Amino acid sequence: MARLALTSTILLLLVVAAACADAPKSVSAAAFGAKGDGVTDDTAAIQKALDSLARTGGVVHLPAGRYVITAELNVPGSVTLMGEGARWENSATGLIVPNNGYSAVRLGHGSGVKGLAISYPNNADIETAKPYPPAIVLAGINPCVENIVFDCAWTGVSTPPGGGNAGQGMFRDLTGFVHSVGMHLSGCRDVNRILDVHWFVGGTGDASKSYYRKNRVGFEFGDVDGVLMDRCFMIGGKTFFHQLPTKDTPDGKPAPAHSLGFHISHCWIEDVNYGFVFEGMCGFVLSSSNILVRENGVGVKVVPNSLFYNAAIDGVQVRSFGKPIVGIEYNTLKPHGRNRLSVADCQVTDGSPALLLGPGAVRANIHDNHFQAAPGRPAIQIDKGANLLVVTNNVLSAQEPIADNSGDGAIKNVSGNIVEK
Repeated sequence: MARLALTSTILLLLVVAAACADAPKSVSAAAFGAKGDGVTDDTAAIQKALDSLARTGGVVHLPAGRYVITAELNVPGSVTLMGEGARWENSATGLIVPNNGYSAVRLGHGSGVKGLAISYPNNADIETAKPYPPAIVLAGINPCVENIVFDCAWTGVSTPPGGGNAGQGMFRDLTGFVHSVGMHLSGCRDVNRILDVHWFVGGTGDASKSYYRKNRVGFEFGDVDGVLMDRCFMIGGKTFFHQLPTKDTPDGKPAPAHSLGFHISHCWIEDVNYGFVFEGMCGFVLSSSNILVRENGVGVKVVPNSLFYNAAIDGVQVRSFGKPIVGIEYNTLKPHGRNRLSVADCQVTDGSPALLLGPGAVRANIHDNHFQAAPGRPAIQIDKGANLLVVTNNVLSAQEPIADNSGDGAIKNVSGNIVEK
C-alpha cells in the first residue's frame, strides 16, 4: 500500500510539474530590450517577447511608451499583446509604423491585441493619403481586438488577401481615424461580435479634398457567417456598412458572397452617401439606428441577388441635411422563395422617395412608419414588377403619398395609410 501511495504521489507531482511547465505566462517586452522611446527600433525585441510564449501562450505587456516597428509583429496562437491603455487622445502605449509595406500586427489562432494605439505618422495628409497594408491582419480563428486606437491607418482590421477564417472574433472598443476601410471581413466562419467601434475624422489637410470623405467604408463584408454588431458609429465617408456582392478569393476571380444573418442595432451614422448597403446573398435585422445622409444618398439600400434569410428594418431614422434623399430602397435581383423585407416603426425625412420598392421587391411588409417626402416627390414609390406587398397604417407626409406603378396584376394590400398634406 505504501509503495502504491508513493507511486501515485510521484505520478501526481509529474503531472503537476508538466501542467505548470505549460501554463500561460506573462512577460514584459521591456525585459527583452524594448525601449518605447519613440526612436529605437523595437521590432526585434517585441517579437522575441512574443515568441517566448509561443509554446505556453500568455500575455506580452508593452509598458507605456512609443514603440517604433519596422516589420510586422506576429502574435502566436493563444498570445495577447497588451498595452497599458488606449484613448482617443494621448494613449499610454502606442506602436509607431513609420514605413509602408507591412502590417503592424498579425494575429494567429486565439491570439489578441489590446490597449494600445497604432499610428502612421507619414500618412497623415488626408488629401494625399497612400494605401498601406491593414494595421491588424486576422490570420486565425477566434481573434480578439480590443481597446485599440487607429491613427491615420489606411485599413484598420482585415482578413488576409483572398479571405480567411477569422470566425468567433471579438472586436470591441475600437476608435480613431482610417482613410479607406475600418474593418474588412471575408471568409469568416461562425459568429463575429463587433461592439462599440467608432470611426472619426482625423489627419491633416482640407476635408473637402480628402480621400476618406468620398471613399471611406466603415464596415465591409464579403462572405461571413453571423455577425452581431452593436453601438457602432461613423462620421464622414462614403458608406457606413457594405455587404459586398462578391467574396475574397485566393485567385482574385469574383465569386458570389453568401452570408448568414447580420444583426445590427444602436448604430449612429453621420455625413455619408450610404448608410447601409446589402448586395450579396444574405439576411439581416437592422434596428434602433440613426442615419444622416448627404444629398441624393440612400439610407438603407437593399439590392441583393437574393435574401435567403429574414430581412427586417425596425426603429430606424433616416434624415438628410435638408436635401432630397432615398430613405429605404428594396429590390432583389433574382427570384427566390424566401425573398422578403419588413419595414416597421421607421421615420424618413426629405424622401425622394422615402421608400422605393423596385421591380424585384417581393413580399414587402411596410407598416406603422412615418414617411415624409421632399417637395414634388412621393412618399412611397412602387415600380412595375413589385409584387406581394403589404403597405398599411403608415403616416405619409406628401402631396403624392404613393406612386403605385405595380399594375393591376400585382398582389397587394395598400390600406389604412394616413395622408398628411
